[in-house]
Amino acid sequence: QDNLVNLLTEYVPTTSLLNPTIVAHQELRKISLRHNNSEVKSDKHIVKIVSEIQKILDNDAINVETKESQIYRRNSLDLNCNRHMKIFDTHSIIPEFCFGCYKVQVEPRSIIELLSLFIIFDQLKLDNNNTRKCMVELRPKISGFYKGLIYCSGLDEANAVSKYLDVILQKSIRPNMHSQIKRGCSEYPLSFPLYKEINMLGPQPMNYNSEWKEIEVEHDKKISVKPQYNLRPTLRGLSLLDCKILQNWFGYAKGLSDKSLDLIDGNINFNQKFFELGSERVRRHNQRT
Repeated sequence: QDNLVNLLTEYVPTTSLLNPTIVAHQELRKISLRHNNSEVKSDKHIVKIVSEIQKILDNDAINVETKESQIYRRNSLDLNCNRHMKIFDTHSIIPEFCFGCYKVQVEPRSIIELLSLFIIFDQLKLDNNNTRKCMVELRPKISGFYKGLIYCSGLDEANAVSKYLDVILQKSIRPNMHSQIKRGCSEYPLSFPLYKEINMLGPQPMNYNSEWKEIEVEHDKKISVKPQYNLRPTLRGLSLLDCKILQNWFGYAKGLSDKSLDLIDGNINFNQKFFELGSERVRRHNQRT
């Protein structure tokens, strides 16, 4: 079933089937994420969408469980992040590919803002249809709670995407909302603090160490993880996988005692495991501050 739910994020069935999973997915895809009256993603608009989702997911025949916490909108380019992180974890070096990887990052203040950002990311039109995701932060050593990320291949592209996105954020969510440009994965600066420093006008403070190339080559000989080709981009609009992950987000938000959840709390089911993860995360955050 997990494979089926994942397949439906990129493929439209050509025949009518009575499988409850497919029927639920097709019903969810009929829910419009667009706001008819204004470009602003109002609270009322979010509540309406969540209510419509919950009516469909309340069917006992639908399994709403998933371990996933990140909602993607992927293009056809495989960044092969699992390979890069495996090299970092195994050899304590940053792969060469990651020195050209930049991210445009947004940190919503609440679950309502995260839902608004999810809708924006679904409908966002970029020249390269950059892979993007919305997520709740679970990594113990990484700060923050709610995040949205757009992956860019170079600093120039990241700058252009950030400027374009900021106009949308300030018009659609709140006037003082801004994106930031980050470099590579958040785990890397924990070992190499200089990696996160970005020079907007010239050479970067930290560049790839050519001595690491041989380590990468040897690693790939032993553990070959090649990028996939001819991937199907994620379809726009709601999917059953999206809505399963939303249940996890709601549990996490409840664990954080996110007050904005009160707007939709009467209409939702939430994942107990993610409630515990959110509770533990806010407890650790309060200890640090």
